[in-house]
Amino acid sequence: MTAWNARAILVACGMLTLSACGGGGDGGTTPNVTPVVTVTSSTGPSSVASGASLQLTVRVTNNRGAVVSNPAVSWSSSNAAVAAVSTAGSVTGLLAGTATITAAAEGVTGAFVIAVSPGAPARLSVRRQPAGAAVSAAFTTQPIVDILDVAGNVVTSAANVVTAALASGGGVLSGITSATSVSGSATFVDLNLTGTIGARTLTFSAAGLTAVTSESFALAPGAAAKLAIRTQPSGAASGAALLTQPVIELRDVADNLVTSGSAATITAAILSGGGTLTAATSVSASGVASFTALTLSGIVGARTLQFTSPSLTPVNSASVDLAAGAPATLTLQTSPAGGGLNSVFTTQPVVAVRDNGGNLAINSTTGVTASITSGGGTLSGANATAVNGIATFTGLSITGAAGTRTLTFSASGVPSLNAVVTPCNSQAFPQLGVNALTGPLVGFFQRTAVADTVAIRDLNGSCTSIGAVTTSITYTGGGSWLTAVPVASSTRLAVTATPGALPVGIYAATITVTSASAGTAQVPVTFDVRPSVSIAYGGVDQKIAQLDPNATLRIVPVVTNQSGVVNNPPLQFVSRSPTIATVAADGTITGRLGGQAWIVAVTSQDGGASDSIFVNVTRTTGPLLRADVTRFAYTRNTDFSVTVYLDLRGQTAGAANVVFTWPTINGTPGLLRLNSTVPGLVGAPVIVSDLASGTTRISIASAAGLTGLINLGRFDFTPQVVGSSQFVLRFTELIALDQASLLDSANALQYPVIVR
Repeated sequence: MTAWNARAILVACGMLTLSACGGGGDGGTTPNVTPVVTVTSSTGPSSVASGASLQLTVRVTNNRGAVVSNPAVSWSSSNAAVAAVSTAGSVTGLLAGTATITAAAEGVTGAFVIAVSPGAPARLSVRRQPAGAAVSAAFTTQPIVDILDVAGNVVTSAANVVTAALASGGGVLSGITSATSVSGSATFVDLNLTGTIGARTLTFSAAGLTAVTSESFALAPGAAAKLAIRTQPSGAASGAALLTQPVIELRDVADNLVTSGSAATITAAILSGGGTLTAATSVSASGVASFTALTLSGIVGARTLQFTSPSLTPVNSASVDLAAGAPATLTLQTSPAGGGLNSVFTTQPVVAVRDNGGNLAINSTTGVTASITSGGGTLSGANATAVNGIATFTGLSITGAAGTRTLTFSASGVPSLNAVVTPCNSQAFPQLGVNALTGPLVGFFQRTAVADTVAIRDLNGSCTSIGAVTTSITYTGGGSWLTAVPVASSTRLAVTATPGALPVGIYAATITVTSASAGTAQVPVTFDVRPSVSIAYGGVDQKIAQLDPNATLRIVPVVTNQSGVVNNPPLQFVSRSPTIATVAADGTITGRLGGQAWIVAVTSQDGGASDSIFVNVTRTTGPLLRADVTRFAYTRNTDFSVTVYLDLRGQTAGAANVVFTWPTINGTPGLLRLNSTVPGLVGAPVIVSDLASGTTRISIASAAGLTGLINLGRFDFTPQVVGSSQFVLRFTELIALDQASLLDSANALQYPVIVR
């Protein structure tokens, strides 16, 4: 009540009745009191969550204790970072903590203490950054992620599931990648990374919350886990250090080079191809092991090396072609024979110059010299020069007394070689020696004749100058089915059996050979006449077929006896390798898997007979080596040719290296003798042959690309010895124009060879 109002009341009282004003009122003005400002919460509690608001109210009494209506109030907060207050007394919680809110009015203040608690989870924050990462190893510093409200308070009551993932850098994040927050913090314990070394960041996320990305950290190489080849070995010559020595790296599980703490002993070994390896160990430094003197020895051909180290995954090299090395030994390929004293040997010696692996030293032009080291006499024509590793003498002869000699063949830097020879006196043969047939002649009714040869020798087996011979034949049952004609200056008999109308059975005869100077000798001959079964496809002589998987080929055998072709003969078909190719009862062959299979037709007609064809089953796609071989049986001393082809079957290649192998016996030309080679025209293939080992390497390249069917070369052979073996065609290298290897898709073949 203002003074003016008091005076007015007093005046009014005075004007009315004095007794009324003096008796019943307060007896005068109210005494002064201290104004009071009281602050309270409009809703009751004295706390608020971060981000939430709370309205405060004030009650102001003046110095007479009266409540002031609509007082002018000013507000303030003791800690504005914890709680902010508006001019209207609305308090907003910010950071967790306490603050005193003060209201000032009528010259006095009132206070209200408010507690701010964390608000609802709103976002994530990385408290401890990940660090110390090595491939596949747990981080040395595992991350801790906090759950924050909008104001950045840790929400200690939160129990959110936080998930870690790679944000940048690539690779695979492993370990327990999800963690549940405890007291507002999610702690990871075993996170680890696999991938290429370099910088990485992680992202952490939780449902309904704003994700967070870690600071960048480095992924270092892990522990050595495997070996890898930095530099492939190449340039191998038997017995010499590789021109390109291999370099091997230590890698972790993610293929990173491990440069620290990675000393290891690396050992090389021959995985395929055989031979000997020297200087085969190396110790790594800074994760790299460099070989310096690795040496291969053995027969020419492809090799695969394997590099190993304890507890580490090994690695295999690409194919390494081993070539012939420097001369190391001499071998006598052909002994001198067929000459008497004081005359040139009719069979001149042939000396092979070989490396330490037994290969012909084809790059050598070593001179080989013959000398007499025991037995005496004079040697003429005693020098020869090696060509492609073969030294062939042309005029070697001995002058002197009769008797055995030791000849020594020598060459520079190579151990010498001895050979014992006995030159013969052609006028002193006590009798004639004739070598028997290697087996019985076999006659088939479909064939007009079966031929063989018999070599005539003296008792020493070294001379053939026995003069003219005559022959006569006696038969044991049946006759006039055999001829024996001397040929080649009476050094061989050409023996021919003709079945004519002989029935099925076994026949015998004896050939008597007579020499005026050397006596007589007899040759027994057996002739086995059988019914015939002939299998062919596409033509009479086609005995080798090629099929793709699931492709078919129908064969129709022909059975013949002494009466001619047998109609509807009893037949049975058999596949020797049914997983490769099957044959149905009607003679239909079906290719199954890549490989080789013999298909046999058998008849019980007239005592039984059989015949076979050979089937190559190839993969349906990919480059393929072929030969124009259509039969597998050859007659001794009858020449034939083989042409080798590269069939790229829709692909394009830049270069190819091919090995063609033909049959030999004990490292010398045996079953077949290679007479000549003719390179193909397309791509100008380079052909290098090793006659002793029966191996030819064919190399072809084209910058424009090789496509289609390519003639690699023709090979002319003479069958020399009765026996069986096989041709082998295989790739050692096949490269596309982009330098990628095509070997995985390549398909090599083999063909049987039978000499009768």
